[in-house]
Amino acid sequence: MANDRLERFAHNLDWNLLRTFVVVVEEGSITAAANRLLLQQPAVSMALKRLEQTVGQKLIDRRPGRFDLTDAGARLHAQCRDIFAAVIRLPNVLETAGEEITGHLNIHVVSHAHNPAWDRKLESFFAKHPKATISVTVATTVDVLSAVERNIATMGLCDGNIPDWLNKAFHVRERYALYCGRDHPLFGVEGVDFNDLRGNAYIAFIADVLGGQHMNSVTAVRAIGSFGQQVRAVSCNVEEVMRLIAANIGIGMLPDHLAAAGVAEGRLWQLPPYDNLPTTDVFRISNPNSILNPAEAAFLAHVADTVPLDHCLEHHQN
Repeated sequence: MANDRLERFAHNLDWNLLRTFVVVVEEGSITAAANRLLLQQPAVSMALKRLEQTVGQKLIDRRPGRFDLTDAGARLHAQCRDIFAAVIRLPNVLETAGEEITGHLNIHVVSHAHNPAWDRKLESFFAKHPKATISVTVATTVDVLSAVERNIATMGLCDGNIPDWLNKAFHVRERYALYCGRDHPLFGVEGVDFNDLRGNAYIAFIADVLGGQHMNSVTAVRAIGSFGQQVRAVSCNVEEVMRLIAANIGIGMLPDHLAAAGVAEGRLWQLPPYDNLPTTDVFRISNPNSILNPAEAAFLAHVADTVPLDHCLEHHQN
């Protein structure tokens, strides 16, 4: 009986009402939504009223000086975003060329999550499926997660707090240490302690915000050492953070395997702590509810057994 009721609801729902609702929420007013939809204001108001009657819930609190989503409205808007993300991807799903696999892969990644096994997987996939295409976007932790959750990205390479409902597989582990540039007063100084670091300008990763949503072991070290309170610059790109540190804009944390060359060349100098350094894990993540085109489905299966890389073990062995 419950299934019958849900089927009747889906059959009777005018899907255009959902689009109107989304535009109303995005524009923040009935008038602005009507202008965007090229409709009269009463028609938009009536459409919103019909949708509220269909779902049996008040969706927007509309009073003089107020235009706020109700809890039901916020929940419906989140579902509508998923619906329209799926609709946007339909042309890709329908891409076929005989038995050849076609389609576009949209990969969102945090910077420098390097794993040679991943590179080999990319090479072998495109050798096998030459008509597939790919785009790679380097972004913040939050943006990578958002792209996967909203079905915009085929897959993400991401650190931070991964929601349990997403598919995830361990990809890379990195160990972080604190560094300064050649012209910093502490460059080349032995026996530096935490007290010497206080008051120094700090170069931070965007996700490395004290108390932020994706607080990790790197941020925890900052809190314990009481350094990095004066954030002078931020970036989501490891290479840019390294460049700013080497230019003596401030001190900052870097993956030690990436900083090793700068240390050897005399451009970087490691600062405390020297023991029990923080680590960050990067995962391959995907949305189990995503509608996949043929290339995406084949790619996720192809990379599922990618061998993870622990840079901490690699560094220890070297």
